Amino acid sequence: MGFYIAKEKGFYEAEGLDVTILPGGPGIIPSERFQRGEADAVVEWLPTALAQRERGLDLINVGQIFQASGLTLICRKERGIVNPEDLRGKTVAVWYGGNEVPFLRWMSHLGVTTDGGAASVKMVEQGADVDQYFDKSVDCLSAMSYNEYWRLLARGAALADLSIFRYEDKGFSLLEDGLYVSERRLGDRVFRDRVVRFLRASLNGWRYAAEHIDLAVLITLQHAAHSDATHQTRMATEVKRLLRLDQSPIGLLSLAAYDRTVGLLSNTRAGQPAIHAVPKRAWTHDIWYAARGQTLQFFTIETRYRLDAVLSSPWFYALDLLGTLAFGIAGFIRARERQYDLWGAFVLTFLPAVGGGTLRDLLVGGDRHPPFIFKDPTYIYIVIGIVVIGTILARRAPFSDSIRRKFPHFLLLIDPVGIAAFTIIGAKVAIIADLYWFWIPICAAATCAGGGVLLDICTGREPRTFTGEIYEELAILGGLVLIALLSLANHVSDVEAFIVHSIIFTFSLVYGLRIFIVQKGLRAPRLIG
Repeated sequence: MGFYIAKEKGFYEAEGLDVTILPGGPGIIPSERFQRGEADAVVEWLPTALAQRERGLDLINVGQIFQASGLTLICRKERGIVNPEDLRGKTVAVWYGGNEVPFLRWMSHLGVTTDGGAASVKMVEQGADVDQYFDKSVDCLSAMSYNEYWRLLARGAALADLSIFRYEDKGFSLLEDGLYVSERRLGDRVFRDRVVRFLRASLNGWRYAAEHIDLAVLITLQHAAHSDATHQTRMATEVKRLLRLDQSPIGLLSLAAYDRTVGLLSNTRAGQPAIHAVPKRAWTHDIWYAARGQTLQFFTIETRYRLDAVLSSPWFYALDLLGTLAFGIAGFIRARERQYDLWGAFVLTFLPAVGGGTLRDLLVGGDRHPPFIFKDPTYIYIVIGIVVIGTILARRAPFSDSIRRKFPHFLLLIDPVGIAAFTIIGAKVAIIADLYWFWIPICAAATCAGGGVLLDICTGREPRTFTGEIYEELAILGGLVLIALLSLANHVSDVEAFIVHSIIFTFSLVYGLRIFIVQKGLRAPRLIG
């Protein structure tokens, strides 16, 4: 309906385009028409597009229309199917040609086999209609939430008799309707400009259709006279949900969804993979940016996405927790020196451990609300653990004094880990939030030293990092270095590997400089006046 709206409302004409919309439907494979040179652009599911790329067809995604999946499995409750595990021994109709992949991966995850055994699922090929459900030849039927689902209900199936499983809810959905063109032809400036204008007009058509469903249905019926208004209205309402206009920019390919799809397609645990090699750059955001009249951001969407993925890995999370531990112990030592009570010890442990990050999240807002300490209790567990164990050890005076004497040596080894990790985390938060570049080193410094400054203020002394100790300066330097490296990541083919090396370099630089500065007793010059 989005393409029909774009044509009938003059969006294509306004872009100087004369667009012919070719029919799709059962028995028509868009990529085959594309291969024969009958179409300049096609709407295709990502699994089919990737499989065609492996066969040499240079399809590339320039815009993703459906952000969610409409693929659904509908089963008869009367056959004892209430939960997915009940599919053992049942017959399921599945679309083939790559569309069976999410079902196979889902069954593999559940430990349900498809090898023909007594407890395995029997798969049969599904037709273009829903007759298999009504002739009771299958226990479950594949359905699109905007089409076959409504056809079942319209032909008399009772909703109370159905068990409905959405692949999206189960985590086994694939990216569906996207817009694809020839990657080779995008190198032609004239063709690229046409694609930009076509995408812009098409997305405007989809947005207009979602906002004016009644009109979209009337226009669609002019091109699909065999259908009826009631069914088209139901379809349009569900398709609007799949566009997710309230959650993401229309037409922007989600890299998380792309990676999930590729992972499902290349997984070998459930038999023959649908694709045999992880595709490189089967998509581009450049056309989407150009269609919106925007230039590429300082950090591309991919760079921000890959950075977040790398820093969410267990190894970096462990470094983050180690730094939290070191900073927290330093705060507890301060509380013991001042002979504070348990609450005072908790506050002084909390501030250097997580105070800087909490302050940063409160300032950044957006997805950082609520702050990270409310989303992951591990940090508070570390603070509580330091207070409890530290209090027990503090009552054993000789042992406690020994620990206090050795703590500076421990701190020299661990404190730089905290500074380096917190520098990168603070910079990442600013980058993911898409703040101006100069906020990146500021957020890095706030994460590293914000809690310590709050600790000094709380205990009534001048912040030591204001009186010559080189601390925030290291975080600012690390943030600037990371900016420079990640700006290069925008232009390399293997973004993730480059980001990993950039993080390792930045971490090593801040860590090494901190140890060097402490060992040499270097101080920052004070203002003279």
